Amino acid sequence: MRSELAPWRLIPQCLVGPVLDGPAAVVGHFGAVQSQMHDMSLWALGRRSGATLAEVEAAFERGDFVRTHPLRPTWHHVLVSDLRDLLEVTAPRIRQAMGSTNRGWGLTPSSIAHWAAIAVEAVRAGGPLTRPEVETILEGEGFARVGNSMAHVMAEAELTGEIHSGPMRGRQHTYIAADLPPSRRTPEERLAWIARTYLRGHGPARPQDLAWWSDITLTQARRAFELAEVEPVEVAGESLFAVMPLAEVDIPATLLLAPFDELISYARDGLDTAPYMGMSGLLFLDGELAGSWGRKAGKRSATVTVQAARPLEQRHRTALDAEAEAYSRFLGTPVELVV
Repeated sequence: MRSELAPWRLIPQCLVGPVLDGPAAVVGHFGAVQSQMHDMSLWALGRRSGATLAEVEAAFERGDFVRTHPLRPTWHHVLVSDLRDLLEVTAPRIRQAMGSTNRGWGLTPSSIAHWAAIAVEAVRAGGPLTRPEVETILEGEGFARVGNSMAHVMAEAELTGEIHSGPMRGRQHTYIAADLPPSRRTPEERLAWIARTYLRGHGPARPQDLAWWSDITLTQARRAFELAEVEPVEVAGESLFAVMPLAEVDIPATLLLAPFDELISYARDGLDTAPYMGMSGLLFLDGELAGSWGRKAGKRSATVTVQAARPLEQRHRTALDAEAEAYSRFLGTPVELVV
């Protein structure tokens, strides 16, 4: 995200101003929240809702939101009530994106659909099941994993809308059968819906940003904005789109965010996150990605270690203390900050 756009995006991103009413409200606000690193994605939800780690974990266990592969494709938290419409828009492109890799593993469209159907039936009959447990059942039917093909089989099963995440089993994730309500929207209504949903949590933004986030084509994204009847707005010398009244806010001096936080879920604008992905989270200074942070959490205390790419001024350190205190409230334990 370009720093000149940060003052306009922080309110839609729920990183300043009032918090939302619980973790599920955060998920619904964004439409989908990336959760490739599940444990740290819970901080993204807690930070925007004021919920503690225990409260976010309880919401996930209850199924207030689920974890599945509806975008790009990678793990995202989604509301069950939104999942059918989201998959109707994104699943064709996700299958296309996975196609070449699948062929390299010897998976044709018909064969991956075959194995995914067996996986769905296994989960429906015996769930909750972990991925290794599903793989054991598939192996009994003749499946032989090549590379990461099992992950793609499960992703295909998720794209059908017939399974999604279930409750945790210790530190292991499980799958359960899904019971998604049918979509009541037409294809054009779904495109308009996904545009408005994206802009609600990420605006002001461009069709390129929606295309990157959802993995639909740029042509589809432009059409989605047209159908949503959103008007362009001039922000930072650029023509963007928004569905909420724009308000410029002061940029926090420091932000400690999750590694795949929705604040970086745009078309990147040249933002290179690779140097900062070795630790648990992303450090923003004055709206710019400027380092990373890691945490070591125990039952009674935690240590947060910050690595900044540039020297910290006193105002950064003061704000960093406040961020560490917020993270301490989230964890429910004291946090030692190491800079």
